[in-house]
Amino acid sequence: MAQDRKVRFGVIGSAGLIGNYHAGVLSEGKGPYVLTAVCDINEPRLREQCERLNLPGTTRAEELVARDDVDAVIVGTPHPLHADHVTLAVEAGKDVMTEKPLAATPADAKRLLKAINKNRRIGGIHYQSRGRPTIMKLKEMITSGELGRLLSIRVTGSFYKSDFYYSLGGWRGTWKDEGGGVLINQAPHDIDMMCYLAAEDMPTELVGRWSNIYHDNSQVEDIASAAGVFPNGVEFDLNVSVAMHADPARIEVFGSAGAVTLVDYEFGRYVRYESDLVEFARTYGGPNPYQGPAFEEQPLPEVAEFDSSLIHQRLAEAILTRKKSRLLVSAAEGMWSMQVICGTFLSGYLGKKVKLPVGPARYDKMLADLIAKSPPVVREQRESEQGMVAS
Repeated sequence: MAQDRKVRFGVIGSAGLIGNYHAGVLSEGKGPYVLTAVCDINEPRLREQCERLNLPGTTRAEELVARDDVDAVIVGTPHPLHADHVTLAVEAGKDVMTEKPLAATPADAKRLLKAINKNRRIGGIHYQSRGRPTIMKLKEMITSGELGRLLSIRVTGSFYKSDFYYSLGGWRGTWKDEGGGVLINQAPHDIDMMCYLAAEDMPTELVGRWSNIYHDNSQVEDIASAAGVFPNGVEFDLNVSVAMHADPARIEVFGSAGAVTLVDYEFGRYVRYESDLVEFARTYGGPNPYQGPAFEEQPLPEVAEFDSSLIHQRLAEAILTRKKSRLLVSAAEGMWSMQVICGTFLSGYLGKKVKLPVGPARYDKMLADLIAKSPPVVREQRESEQGMVAS
């Protein structure tokens, strides 16, 4: 560990959209960290980045993780590569944070987590929205009992993508190389927040459906939905798409004492009931069969400004103290959203309810069938926009 008590970071996939983002955050130095080296397979973009940041770089991940001036690695490559790059880093003795989602399949996710644990490294995942003050406040309202007994959570959102988007990289929109569409690429942050707020766990079971409405140059889903239940009895509904537009992301939490709606991760509504919903249901004696308890609109909670570097700061603190509890989101917690994603795919494929966790062999069989039976996509291939891999 560096003697100045700063974690020295390297970034794999540094010249892509998300890799550039991480490099920028680390270069700002808001926390006990410093960026010391970068890595990307796109040599021209890597060279430009190295000159701009005045840092050494390499096109080979093996060289980056072997550097003596790198203590920890951020993996910013496409999700099908996460397991390989995380394993490479931790076997070289480096701590790690990977981009979302955890991996492309349950088998790769398990392999990634096993490598972190086997090598006794600190492992995080970049679900930075957990650090949003609105999410922190909503979580506090839930855990303190302010909303009463938590009953259900509903998560919806659209992340519109044109056919042009799928032309920016041959791996996009294919079962073989991307492993899915909106569920595994655009929606993981929202799914993670759903799991975190509802139960800090994955659901026990769900029913899912997915389809491709109109993206002809993509094999994968552009809309998906799921409904199920968490181990604590909280019900959930999820609906996401890249086919709809002008539909802000919403998180709606319903408790027996009140309900909260976040719109684009900001407080949009907070109501409290004069009587607990469960108690009212059991005690109301009429005469109106449609009667519910009166409710009042509440002032929206005031929160601080979101600092997206908080997850990097907490990662560095965990590495310096060797305390996993300092992580904002551990890599192991990334399995919650991973299982919702994979469970929704499997349920839609089978046309029936599935139990979680989904077994690797069962999922791999489904994926192999989808790869074999999906017609090839025909589309003009353009150079990736700054190596874009996310959003």
